[in-house]
Amino acid sequence: MINTKEDFDNLVESIKKEKWYRKPLAFGIARITRGVLNPNLTLDATFSHINWDENEKSAAIFLAALKQNGQNIDCFQSEGIYAITDGFLGYCIEAYKPFYEEKEKHKNLQVVSTLASLPINSGLEAEDFRVVFIFEDDKPKSVESIYLKLYAKHSKSIENLNLENIDELLTNCAWIDGTPMELELLRENEIMLKIANKFPQIEYIGKYAKVLRHIIPNEDKSICEKELLK
Repeated sequence: MINTKEDFDNLVESIKKEKWYRKPLAFGIARITRGVLNPNLTLDATFSHINWDENEKSAAIFLAALKQNGQNIDCFQSEGIYAITDGFLGYCIEAYKPFYEEKEKHKNLQVVSTLASLPINSGLEAEDFRVVFIFEDDKPKSVESIYLKLYAKHSKSIENLNLENIDELLTNCAWIDGTPMELELLRENEIMLKIANKFPQIEYIGKYAKVLRHIIPNEDKSICEKELLK
C-alpha cells in the first residue's frame, strides 16, 4: 500500500534498481487516431502532457505498471509503445495516492486520473491510447514517437532531434475538423457522400496539418508548416 510520499519514493527506488529498468529520455500518454480501413494504422497522436528529460519518478511508475500488467517491457530499445489497460491505470492511481490533495501540481497524475474517470459513453476505448517512451534519440520507429518529438520541439524548444525519414511513417491524410481521415476511405465513398451532400469539408491534405493545430508553443508565436521541421 502506498499511503505516504515516503512510500512512493521507496517504490520508485525499488523499481529503478530492477535490471530491466532504464531511465527514459522522454515519455507521455497519447490519444491516437486509428485508420478506419486499417485500424492497425496510426494516423496521428495527441499528447495532453509530455515529459522530456524530467519526472523520472512518474516514468518508473508507468513502466512498472505496464510490466505488472503483462506488457513486454524493453527499456533497452530506442523507444517503446504500449497499450493502456485498467490494470495499468489502477497501479498508477494507487501509487499516486499521496499526491491527490495537491493534484494541480502533478500533470502526469492529472492525465492518469482523467483517463481512469472517463465515462463509459465517452466514445473512447483503451485502444485509443498509448503509453509512449523514448529511451534514445534515434531515428523514429513509430508515429507516436514522431509526435512526441514534435511536441518536444515546439512546446519545449528541444533542438536537434532525430526526425530522420519520418515521411516514411506518416500517412498522407485528409484533415477534417482537425482529425485525419484516410484518403482511400473518401475515395471509396465519394459518390455516395456527394450525392447525399454529406461529403466533408476538407481543411488540408497532408501529413502535418494537425500537429500545427494542437501544439501550444512556449512563447506566444504562430507555427507555420514551413518551420515545422526546421
